[in-house]
Amino acid sequence: MLLETPLQVGLQIDRLGIEYPPGIHPMILHSNYNKFANYGGRIVFTHTMPPSVKTDYEGDALAAMNTVPVQRRDSLSPRESLDKPVSDEIDVRALERRLVRKLDLIFLPWACISQVMKKIDQNNYKAAYTAGMRDDLGLAGTNALTLLDIYFTIPLTIFAVPTMLVITRVRPSYFLPGLELTWGILTALMATCKRVEQMYPLRFFIGTMEACCWPLTTTLLLSWYTPMELAKRQSIYLCSSFVGQMFTFAMQSAIHQTLEGNLGMAGWRWLFVINGIMTVVVAIVGFFALPDYPATSRAFYLTEQEKQLGYDRLLRYGRRTLKSMDEYPGWQGVKALFRKTSKTVLGWKFALLFLCYGPWAWATQVNSWFNLFLDDLRNPDGTKMFSVKQVTEIPIAGSGLALVGALIIGWISDRYQLRWQLAIGINLVLLFCAIVLAIWPGTIWLLFLAFLVSYVTFANESIYMSWLGDICRDDPVERSLVLALALSFTMAGNSSLPIVLWPSKEAPRYRYGYKVACGFCVVSIISTLVYRYLVRRDEKRKLKESGLNDQPEAMQNRVYDEK
Repeated sequence: MLLETPLQVGLQIDRLGIEYPPGIHPMILHSNYNKFANYGGRIVFTHTMPPSVKTDYEGDALAAMNTVPVQRRDSLSPRESLDKPVSDEIDVRALERRLVRKLDLIFLPWACISQVMKKIDQNNYKAAYTAGMRDDLGLAGTNALTLLDIYFTIPLTIFAVPTMLVITRVRPSYFLPGLELTWGILTALMATCKRVEQMYPLRFFIGTMEACCWPLTTTLLLSWYTPMELAKRQSIYLCSSFVGQMFTFAMQSAIHQTLEGNLGMAGWRWLFVINGIMTVVVAIVGFFALPDYPATSRAFYLTEQEKQLGYDRLLRYGRRTLKSMDEYPGWQGVKALFRKTSKTVLGWKFALLFLCYGPWAWATQVNSWFNLFLDDLRNPDGTKMFSVKQVTEIPIAGSGLALVGALIIGWISDRYQLRWQLAIGINLVLLFCAIVLAIWPGTIWLLFLAFLVSYVTFANESIYMSWLGDICRDDPVERSLVLALALSFTMAGNSSLPIVLWPSKEAPRYRYGYKVACGFCVVSIISTLVYRYLVRRDEKRKLKESGLNDQPEAMQNRVYDEK
C-alpha cells in the first residue's frame, strides 16, 4: 500500500506490517508510541521527531501527513466485514476522540456502578450484622461474621482462573451481566434466611459469581483504552470500590430508618432485598452497555468505523485484542492457551511483578483495623472517645482520601507517563505509616494520621495492573488469565494472613502485623526497582541487537524510560 504524497516519502503500510522510513527502526516507532499511529489505513504523526530525524521529512512538513490519504486494503481487517470502512475524508483524530468519549459515557460508568454494587454486596452482611441480624439470629459471641467472610473469599481464590476461560467461548457482554444477575438474586435471597447456616452456601455462590468480574472488567479496559489513557480510567474504576464501601453503611442507615418493620420485615432484611434489586437492574443494563472486544463488539452505540479504530489503535501500542470468539477452538486450543499462560506465569516478569503487587496489597491491611483503634480510644475518665456512630463514620473519610488519591495518581500517571516512580513513592508512604503503627507512639494524632494516610496508598492498584497487563500484550485471553492468577494469589494471602498477623485478641496493637507490613513494603520497593532495571537492560539489549547504536541517544532512552 503506497503512500501518495507530494513529499514522496514512500512509506508502505498495512494493518500488520510497516516498511519504515530511512534511519528509523520499527522498535523506535513502536516503543515511542506518542510519535506514530496507524489509524484505519492512515499514517498519523502526533509529535515531531528529533531534529536529526526530522530532516529526512523536510522539517515541519510532518504535520501535513496527518491529512494525506492512502490506499486501503480492508482484507487485512481483523473484523470479518466492514459496512462502512474508515474513509479517507474522515478526521481520524476526531473519530478517536468520539470513540473514547462514548466509552467514557457508557462502558466506564457501567463498569464503575457494577463495581459499586459488587462492593456493596460483598460488605452488606457487615452492616446487617450491626443493624439487627446479630440479635435476630442469635449470633452474639459466635464467629459467624468471620465464617461469612471466609465462605465468600474461598471461591474468589479458587474460581477466578477457571471462570475466565469461559470468555473464550461466551461474549463478555453475556457472561459478565449474567453473573451479576445471578449474584443479585442470591443476595436478595439472603433476606429469607432464618439461620446463619443458610447464609453460608449463599455467600459461597455469590463469591463464585463475583470471582472473575474484576479481572474480566480490567481486561476489557485494557482492550479499549491505550496506555496513555488507561491509568486514569483504571483509577476511576478503582475509586468505585471506595464508593461502594462508603455507600454500604450510609444506605443501611437510610433503609433502617425508612423500611424497618415494613411488611413485617426487619430493616436488615430489607437491606439484602434492596441490594439484590439494584444489582439485577445494573446487570440488565450491562447486556447493552458492555462493548465486548473491539473486533467482536456488538455494542449498539459504536459504529463499524469506531470498532475498527478500537482494534487498530491498540495495535499501535503492541497490544492485540481478541479477534473472534473461536480463537482457541476445542480442547487443543485450551491446552495451547494454558501452555502460553504457564510460560508467562513462570517467567521472571510475572514473578517480579507479583512481588511488587502482592506484598504491597498485603501491607495495605494495616488500615483494615482503623475502626478497632477508634473503638479502643478512651477519654481521661475512662469513657469511650468516640460513639458507635462515629466509629462507623470516621473510616469513611479514609475511603474518601483513597478515592481522591487514586484519581490524582491516575491523572499524574497518564499525564507524565510515570509508573515506577509513583509505585515506589506510594510504597514509601505506606512504609512510613506501617513504621509509625509498629512503633505505636503515645501521640494519638500521629497514629490517627498514619491510619488515614495509609488509605491513599490504594492508588498503586492501577499502576501494577497496567504493568501486569503489559507482559502479555499479544493475547487478551492470556492477559485476563494472568490478571486472574495475580488476584487469586493475592486473595489467598488476604484470607490467610489475618489469622496469623492480625488476631482479634491483639487489636488494635498487633504484635507482628505492622512489623511484617513494613517488610512487605520493602519487598515491593526492591522488586519494583529490580523490575525496572531488568526491563531497561532487556530493551537496551534489543536495541543493540537491532543495530540501533547510531540512533540519537534521546530516542534510545525513550524506548525503555517509559516502562
